[in-house]
Amino acid sequence: MSAHFQQLYERDEDPWQVRQRWYEQRKRALLLASLPEPHFRHAFEPACGNGELTAMLARRADRVTASDLSPAAVQLTRKRLGSAALNQVTVRCQRMPQEWPAGASFDLIVISEMAYYLSEAELHEVRGHAVRTLASDGALVLCHWRRPFSDRRLDTDTIHAAFDACPELHNIARHDEADFLLDVWSCSPRSVAQREGVTA
Repeated sequence: MSAHFQQLYERDEDPWQVRQRWYEQRKRALLLASLPEPHFRHAFEPACGNGELTAMLARRADRVTASDLSPAAVQLTRKRLGSAALNQVTVRCQRMPQEWPAGASFDLIVISEMAYYLSEAELHEVRGHAVRTLASDGALVLCHWRRPFSDRRLDTDTIHAAFDACPELHNIARHDEADFLLDVWSCSPRSVAQREGVTA
């Protein structure tokens, strides 16, 4: 699988046209609007691709750790961010779930367009890592394409249902479309209005 993604990014810096397509631009905007806080201390984005979402997360977090299993994607993300942002963003070549950052704590974890490439066992390992490294006031975001494609190993609804079934997580936001599913969980059940003190 890593060789497959390496070849994709070597042939084309934007193989899914995440920069040009309105679908992708809108999806990123919806994801960012769904976050329960305006700013975060430390965000983690595995499978960062060419860094389009990473660049936006860097505007919302003091620190960002991003990773991808493709060295070409890692280089593209670093190029997209520029030298100034790399003081704030760490980009590594890592395979998930095997190389999930050890001993880390994140108050934002974004898993976007990645989990359907995992086996069922790997998905449960990712879920365990996410729950263990998510701060008590943090947010865990999953966003995945719903349509069939040849490399898919897991169904999107099945992936998100596995996180819904986790007793430590509370679903605080959901955006459900025919094309993609976006969910936000937290260890705290408080809504955005409750976090802001608008309601008890």
